[in-house]
Order: sequence, then C-alpha cells, then structure tokens
Amino acid sequence: PPSATANLRPGAEQKVVFITARVHPGETPSSFVCQGIIDFLVSQHPIAKVLRDHLVFKIAPMLNPDGVYLGNYRCSLMGFDLNRHWGNPSPWAHPTLHGVKQLIIEMYNNPKINLEFYIDIHAHSTMMNGFMYGNIFEDEERFQRQAVFPKLLCQNAEDFSYVSNVSLN
Repeated sequence: PPSATANLRPGAEQKVVFITARVHPGETPSSFVCQGIIDFLVSQHPIAKVLRDHLVFKIAPMLNPDGVYLGNYRCSLMGFDLNRHWGNPSPWAHPTLHGVKQLIIEMYNNPKINLEFYIDIHAHSTMMNGFMYGNIFEDEERFQRQAVFPKLLCQNAEDFSYVSNVSLN
C-alpha cells in the first residue's frame, strides 16, 4: 500500500478538523482535554489510524500562552478577553487569534481544503459534565448535522452530557 494517505496525496482534497484550546488561561481542563485528543490521535489505536488516514488535524493547543504564563484567569498579557475579539483580531494585540483566523480564512478560500469541523475547547466554572455550544441554524439539515457529534460523544463518553448541551441552546 502507498505510504501517503489519501488526504495527503498531492492535489487531493484535504478534509480538515481544526481544534483550538485554552483561550482563557484559567480553563486548565481544556489543556488536559486537548492533550488527550493529541495523545489519542498519535496513538496506534485503530480508530486513530482511520482518522489520520481520512482527515488532517490542525491543532492550536493554547491560544493564550502569555495569559497562562502570567497566571491570569480570563485575560491575555494586555488585559484582553481574547474570546471577545474573534470578529476583528489585531495582529499586534491578539496575535494568536489573528493567526488562527487567517489560517481558517485561507482554508475557506482554498478549493482543495474542506474545513469539516472546528472545535474550540473551553472549561466551565460550574458545569460538571462536558457539553457543547453550537450555532443556531434556520436550515434544519445543518442544525441536525451539527448535533451528530455531541450525540455520538454522549453515547461513548460517560462524562459528556447531551442533556446539558441541549439545555444551553
């Protein structure tokens, strides 16, 4: 069999899953979850191999390293809650967001790349289970499509609550 997987062959369409974590320094569980995802994806587990064979994973494990280093709870080195600056991130004041957003825009504009899924890992100060926020779509098919992953996660991870997920929408 060829050594290159289908999604990495020259000229092939890449199906990308983009994962970011730790935009808020105090959300330390997001680092543990992201590390667990990375450990699984590079493991010899047969499902991890299938995922690697069919998807390209782009992972930014810490969007706020300065804030983490300083011991901040929510803000960056310059006092910004980075999660509130995705709309127009400054390359000077929010360099990690700017870089990630530029990469997402480049992927969106590249006909050979299909951004299949974006996961932004956070932690919550009072919720006890894992849960997800999602977009609100008028189109029922898009709304149902985004519910597939949380439903699968609920069936396979005892610490994930689909009920908590639904109650937040």
